[in-house]
Amino acid sequence: MRKIQVIKLKERDFFGRELAHNVVLVIDGDGVTMIDTSLPENFDSLAHQLKELNLSLEDVSRVVLSHSHPDHVGNAEAIRRISGARVYAHREENFTQSNFNLSYEEVNSEIPVSREEFDRTLERINQIKMDLPRIDVKLEGGEDISGFRVLHTPGHTPGHIALFDGENLVAGDAIRNENGLMPPLRFFNWNNEMALKSFNFLTSLPYKRVIPYHG
Repeated sequence: MRKIQVIKLKERDFFGRELAHNVVLVIDGDGVTMIDTSLPENFDSLAHQLKELNLSLEDVSRVVLSHSHPDHVGNAEAIRRISGARVYAHREENFTQSNFNLSYEEVNSEIPVSREEFDRTLERINQIKMDLPRIDVKLEGGEDISGFRVLHTPGHTPGHIALFDGENLVAGDAIRNENGLMPPLRFFNWNNEMALKSFNFLTSLPYKRVIPYHG
C-alpha cells in the first residue's frame, strides 16, 4: 500500500523568523522515496523522525531533489552514501556551493527584517557546508517516480521540478504557503516571470492536497 508522509523540520533564524521544511516520503513496495532532504543541521532530526515512523535512512531507495538550494539538498549525499539511494534531479539544475548575493532592500521589501537579522542570515546561509550530491538520474520532466509525474517548473531555479499524482502536489519552492498559497520569494528566484508562470500552472492543477516545501 502506497503512503505519503510529511516530515516537518525547521530552519531557525531565517531573516528573523522560523521557516518550515516539509520533507515528503513516499512509501510503497519499491521502498522509500524522499523528496528533498533539508539542511545538514537537521540530519539528526530527520533520522529521528524516520525512526518514529519505523523507518531508517537505510530504507531510503530514491532521493528526488526539487532543486539545488542547500535547504533542499543538504543531506542528499549523506543519505546516498548510507543507503545507496539513487538521486534524481532535473538535467538543467546546476549543483554547486551556493553563494547568495542579496541586498537588504530587496529582502526587506518582501520580508520585514532588521539589518542585523539580514546580515546574520545571509552570513549563515552562505557558510553552509555540505557534500554536493551526485546526481544519478537526470530528469527531463514527464517521468513517473513512485506514482508521481515529474513536472518541470522553472523560475525559482532553471531546473526546478514539482511532482503530481493526480491528487497530491509536491511543489518544492514553486509554491509557498504564507496565509495562503503564494509564488516564491522574488529575491531568491532565478527568473521571476518564469516563477510566476510555473506558480500559475501548478495552482491550476486539480489537486486535492498541495505540499509546499515551506509553510
